[in-house]
Amino acid sequence: MKKKLGVAANYQGKFQIQLPNDCLNDTLIICSLGYETAHIVVKSLKSNFSNVSILLNPAVYSLKEVEIIGIPAGRYRLGNYEDTKKGYGGWMTDQKAQISVFMDCKKYRNAKIVNASFFISRKIGKPETPFRVRVYNVDPKSGNPGDDLIHENIIIHGNRNGGWLTVDLSKYNLKAPADGYFIAMEWIDSGKQYYYQTYINPLGKYVTNYGPMLSSSKTIQTNNTWLKFLGQGWNIWTGKEYYNSLIISEIEVLK
Repeated sequence: MKKKLGVAANYQGKFQIQLPNDCLNDTLIICSLGYETAHIVVKSLKSNFSNVSILLNPAVYSLKEVEIIGIPAGRYRLGNYEDTKKGYGGWMTDQKAQISVFMDCKKYRNAKIVNASFFISRKIGKPETPFRVRVYNVDPKSGNPGDDLIHENIIIHGNRNGGWLTVDLSKYNLKAPADGYFIAMEWIDSGKQYYYQTYINPLGKYVTNYGPMLSSSKTIQTNNTWLKFLGQGWNIWTGKEYYNSLIISEIEVLK
């Protein structure tokens, strides 16, 4: 659409979006992991725009054969790691968003991606909320997160104590791209029980947020965290505060 509008479906695949009166000739872009993207002209939908069912076709991917041969030379940790038990301030959201961290593996060759880990705040938010894990290659033009490297839904959740949460990716036998890759956390709507309110001192009021709070680093100063909100593209965080998210990934390097 010409206007930057966006919405995420809930766990049942249902969504609502407020469409302006002047958007009849605009196009809705509907996408889901593992399915072909649909482009639908607004005026082609039912006149009352209610109870519309949209079916997406499963996507078919042709994967290149990858052969990794050799003796393991060890594991290496990439991304943003800090030895902390409580975590620091981080990102809260009231909308469905994604946060990704760049995994720089340029100096490694013949390696596969083993896992990904996220530090979920123990103090704020709903640490037990499910979220989706995404793995992206690097877009050659923009340097932003590009295409999905894994075309399956990977949904994980922690417990109420928060802390480091790891997902095993070794079964995908995924070769680490020579130019690096991104690990992303995607907020998904899993129900009203995961919403909560937080008092924000500068605003002097409570605001509604959703799901887990992804903790950030206090010491990593090089910006390597990208943000994506509904209706917008990827943007690297360039703020003055250190809000590089605590996301790491391990690779196994083979000789």
